[in-house]
Amino acid sequence: MTDMVLENALVREYLWALSLECISLPVAQARELREQIAAHLDEALPADATNDDVQAELARLGSPRSLAAAAGPARFGGWRRLRNWLSHVRWWGWALLALVVAMASTGAGFFDSMKSAAPLYSTGTGWLYPADQARAVDSRAGLSSQTTVPVRSGQRQGIELAVWNTSDWTQIILGTDPHWYFDAFTDVQITGESGPHLNKVGDPVSGSRYYASPAVIPPHSFRWLRVTWISQVCLVADGYTWFGDIPFLVRVGAITKTEDVTLDGQNFALAGPSTKHCS
Repeated sequence: MTDMVLENALVREYLWALSLECISLPVAQARELREQIAAHLDEALPADATNDDVQAELARLGSPRSLAAAAGPARFGGWRRLRNWLSHVRWWGWALLALVVAMASTGAGFFDSMKSAAPLYSTGTGWLYPADQARAVDSRAGLSSQTTVPVRSGQRQGIELAVWNTSDWTQIILGTDPHWYFDAFTDVQITGESGPHLNKVGDPVSGSRYYASPAVIPPHSFRWLRVTWISQVCLVADGYTWFGDIPFLVRVGAITKTEDVTLDGQNFALAGPSTKHCS
């Protein structure tokens, strides 16, 4: 076939469509049919054929489907049909498929790495506000300890805790699980130690240190967190409520998951009675 005819877009599309329609034929028969049609077009079309000339000749030949059907009924199915179809796939098709498979495998690996990232853990805790620090009563039972302060109904209370991220991923604390203390603790806020020159253990190398939201903890690093809330829990005299863990909503890479961080064996308790601000 002459180069001029072969380069015609209509001819190339026609021959490619013919190859696809012949996938149910034996490979040798499909190749022979394509070569015959190509040779016919080479004889019927001059090198300077216009698109109208090409279109007219292709119309005389008939559609690729009719040519494939006239060559013989499909005798193969299943694996044989698939094998014949694969024989028509061009080299760049295989290259593209290999690239897609490689990207999918890499993406799956990254996704698994995000899901399996080591969870955060706490190594130190305490009441945040001086009003609570001054009235805290500490007690111990076995390996556990509890620190109790009076509930300040309708006021903001909170704790400070040191958190380690031992994973290879930056972990961003977005908040707490919505079910944590429901409406007993409202307006829960979480801020993390930040600043322009913090080292991996959270100490300021230079400049100032401040707290920001969301709380960002880099890989293999330590940061102080502040968890505060408005105490709306209703407690009678001698009643109390306590917690020893906080379920954080954490973003790791492209996924968000819940990480239940225990407070280093320390329980935090609020003791009643609640005041008139109790809801």
